Amino acid sequence: MVNTRILILFLVVLSVVVTWYIESGKIEVPSDVRARVEAELSQDSTFPARPVWWDKGHRLGVGVIPDGTNRDSAARRVCNLMLKHGISPAEVEVYDVLQIQNDDEWVQVGAAQCE
Repeated sequence: MVNTRILILFLVVLSVVVTWYIESGKIEVPSDVRARVEAELSQDSTFPARPVWWDKGHRLGVGVIPDGTNRDSAARRVCNLMLKHGISPAEVEVYDVLQIQNDDEWVQVGAAQCE
């Protein structure tokens, strides 16, 4: 019983340390690079609003008008743009912008890993 508790505690601590190590190794993407990505996204009618959020520039949340389909392909397009600007590895999450605006609900409709 005590050994099980120690093992679980050890695994929790280990997962926290590994997560911290991975996140601390990411260098924040400069604001000018973010601005260029946002400027290019604003020219694409698929993305009617500015990106909803950035996480150190390596994870980007964008909004789309929902059409009932999976929007992973839109996320991959954003990945291509991020890779073009040297942002790698990265992750894109696509959200229903109408749900965010109307109900403040974050409904994810697509995603992609950019590598």
